[in-house]
Amino acid sequence: MPTPENNPAPSSPSQPFPNLGNVITTDDVSQKGSGSYKADYVNWCRTMHLLHEHAPGWQFALAAAPGGGHVWKAPNETGYVVGYFIGPDRQTSPHFPQAIMDNRNNAIAFTKVSARDLTDSHRRCLCTAAAAQFGLAWQLWAREEVENPHREEKKAKPSAGPSVAGVSKEEQPLSDSERSFLLQWIGDMPQDNREAFCKAFRSKFNLAANAKVAPAITSKKHEAWIQAVMNEYA
Repeated sequence: MPTPENNPAPSSPSQPFPNLGNVITTDDVSQKGSGSYKADYVNWCRTMHLLHEHAPGWQFALAAAPGGGHVWKAPNETGYVVGYFIGPDRQTSPHFPQAIMDNRNNAIAFTKVSARDLTDSHRRCLCTAAAAQFGLAWQLWAREEVENPHREEKKAKPSAGPSVAGVSKEEQPLSDSERSFLLQWIGDMPQDNREAFCKAFRSKFNLAANAKVAPAITSKKHEAWIQAVMNEYA
């Protein structure tokens, strides 16, 4: 069985957790698929960014499975992970299971779970656990309408620099926190993935083959493209 130090006991029901039920706006929502297969979602990197902003100090973790590792075995020999959040005072949320699934949402056999299956399930569990424990993006799971107005910090702020009035949404500049988060995510990529990502970014935005990518990430259009492709390079 897992040891207490590897799997902190879930907090008592009276333990307060951040309430993030009204945090997301339409700016945070991406779409994939088309027609009857179209789905709205908030990608895992955006989810982490929202947690950093609205639930500082809370970190996501996977519970260690019996026998070691992070893949648990279900009675029918398929695999799953168990996620939870650790708070700034070391309090923990209840454990939340997430099946390890293929691209058709079929459970994968325990003995056939690959590293990619595990990392993809880690990201899925992060998002579903955040919805379950903190209410983050619950509207998408319940198919409720998401508020359209921007969050307060996204409103135009007085500045001595040039005004962005009249600039299209995709050309709006990134905030310092948004840009820093994207650069940190890129820096955490495996080297081969990072090189492939940079090559794709240069091609997408017509940069020279040897151009540095980091200084070119400046606007909402760059953020939107990165969010759309990040699962390919994680």
